Amino acid sequence: MRILGIDPGLRTTGFGVVDVEGSALTYVASGTISTTKIEKDLLPARLKVLFDGIREVVARYQPDAASVEI
Repeated sequence: MRILGIDPGLRTTGFGVVDVEGSALTYVASGTISTTKIEKDLLPARLKVLFDGIREVVARYQPDAASVEI
């Protein structure tokens, strides 16, 4: 099973991908999606960058499950 973990934030959203086999975890990838170059008051544009970034991560790593930190 491949799991995508997301640490959300409007300025920087982090992600990590691991494979799970039994009790073993294997690192696959991690990174950030940043909106710091977009002005703070342009919330729709920032949300679009985050949406597109997460969509790209999902397309690239094809996780079976995802979890989002509160």
